[in-house]
Amino acid sequence: MWDQFFDGYCPESKLEGEKVKMRLNANDFFESEKTGLQIAISYPGVHAVVLKFRGSGKFRNTVKYAHEVENGELLSPQLVERFPYCGDELFKGEDGFRNYLNDVK
Repeated sequence: MWDQFFDGYCPESKLEGEKVKMRLNANDFFESEKTGLQIAISYPGVHAVVLKFRGSGKFRNTVKYAHEVENGELLSPQLVERFPYCGDELFKGEDGFRNYLNDVK
């Protein structure tokens, strides 16, 4: 089920009806424990950017999950290579999000 708001769980897995936790990794991104999808919180309470590259499962020793600190950020595509990674663009619905995921490496 598609939702434009980031609730701390993997939005890719939610499309398949799964509730998968996202954990802070060594690069300070939240990474799906199942798919490796990464999200950068660019502006807390505003943007959660779905990065164009997947993580490698290198998590921090201190466990921190996104669902424990989420602020209802809007999911946004990565538009630039450096922080804040986004602009004002949002995904154009579920189809736009699915199309974006096809290009995530």
